[in-house]
Amino acid sequence: MEKYDLIVIGAGNGGMMCACRASKLGLKVLVIEKHNLPGGAASSFVRGRFEFDASLHEIPDFGEGEIRGELGHLFDDLGIKVEMLPVKDAFRYIVEKDGVRSIDVTFPHGKEKVMNLIREICPEDEEAMEKFFAAYHDMAAGLDYFGSTRGNPDPEVLKKDHPNFMRLMTLSAGEFFRRIGMSQKCIDIMTAYWPYQGTDMDTVDASRYILMVYGYFMNGAYVPRMRSHQLSSAIVSRASELGCRFLFNTEVTKVLTKDGAVCGVQTNDGRTFECTAIASNAFPEVIYSKLLDDKSLVPVFERKKVNARQYGFRAFSVFLGLDASPEEIGIRDYTVFVSSTNDSKAIFDASASRICKEFAMDICCLNMAIPDCTPPGTTQVVLTISYTDDAWADVTEEDYVKTKREVALDLIDHIEQIMGYNLKDHIEEIEIASPVTFARYMASPQGSIYGYMSLKWDGMSTRTLANGTEPTIPGLFFVGGHGASLSGYFPTYTGGNRTAFQILGYVMGGGKQ
Repeated sequence: MEKYDLIVIGAGNGGMMCACRASKLGLKVLVIEKHNLPGGAASSFVRGRFEFDASLHEIPDFGEGEIRGELGHLFDDLGIKVEMLPVKDAFRYIVEKDGVRSIDVTFPHGKEKVMNLIREICPEDEEAMEKFFAAYHDMAAGLDYFGSTRGNPDPEVLKKDHPNFMRLMTLSAGEFFRRIGMSQKCIDIMTAYWPYQGTDMDTVDASRYILMVYGYFMNGAYVPRMRSHQLSSAIVSRASELGCRFLFNTEVTKVLTKDGAVCGVQTNDGRTFECTAIASNAFPEVIYSKLLDDKSLVPVFERKKVNARQYGFRAFSVFLGLDASPEEIGIRDYTVFVSSTNDSKAIFDASASRICKEFAMDICCLNMAIPDCTPPGTTQVVLTISYTDDAWADVTEEDYVKTKREVALDLIDHIEQIMGYNLKDHIEEIEIASPVTFARYMASPQGSIYGYMSLKWDGMSTRTLANGTEPTIPGLFFVGGHGASLSGYFPTYTGGNRTAFQILGYVMGGGKQ
């Protein structure tokens, strides 16, 4: 029987990064993935002449020199090498309903360029934007101190040296923007990124939103030349060099325990692997209700927390391979956020229904960052909306294909009307991924791609402050969108890395104490 220090269930982003760091720290690590490819949604697929990314639109921090941020330095430290290409602008944001366009603005990368734009379109908000940038440094300093204490900060030090950090940790993004005196016009524009967070601006943590927006504004956005599968493959390759073992096409069917702590796993081919710790990329309720051999070990608090949580965004994406160039289609932007209203709460509430009265859509054209990502004279475009509830639960098997085609056509019609593109006449390939698709491919409940909803009681701030203090089964750790950093490429990579250090402490301490 093989024995490991750490077994990682699932080769999603958080699990792979945790495995890579743990291997570099000297732990003996095994990653078990039921799919034949790593990455979960961080992968790509081919239809005809086109290769589409399953989920990634952009990621910050991969610039060079002064604009290389935390994630870029993390990849450098671990020795993970990936060719990343820059995206020209942060985003274009359009708000239009019934033919009336109230917002159409393109935000650049770089603080000076951002400030110049603010001086042009919202001159009264120059001071508020400076406060926004200053808030990032307060957040970063506070998080660095919190990390240095391994989750046990001195309250007096927090109050004395990091008072703004503690204030920010109690605010939503909307409250923060209003607190610094930002005008409603500027707030409306700054909320463009809210779909990346999975909840409305008066619910999502100010801390999380500040960190994300600052990363894009200051450090720029990047995409891997060979899609996110290149990122996943690079992490697997480096982790393997560091001694990590990967088992693909293998499913964990049972989590084993002994003396109240995890001690190993069983797989669908009948094998048993022993371990000291487990990092799960699977949802906690999957471990607790399906895989755990002794369910009485789940603390009451964990049961209550799982039952209280809500699943995050469920995605619906339309992947289009077009037989015309971006210029012929009229596409000029890499990322365009298109909304029917500037009220994120109204869109969030409407997104519980499959037929949304209000909507927020993301249009991504990879050709704008990688011109040769498709054959000459062609273009690929991905349209994405998200649902806040299990809006596909009532769709029967007989009506499924018809329903997803109707929703896809509705999205295409919206974009053609608002953007002036002629998409339908140039469709060479089309693939439609509903929440059902993501549920089947990722084995995530209801097709959630964002882990759990970022709520005020369960956002990044509260999870960070509570990380390591909430009782769970000894030796069991969660990574990915279920961890303290929540979902998204940046949070899951960095969160998986931090969890590896926690696991090192547990393993070096001999496991259950």
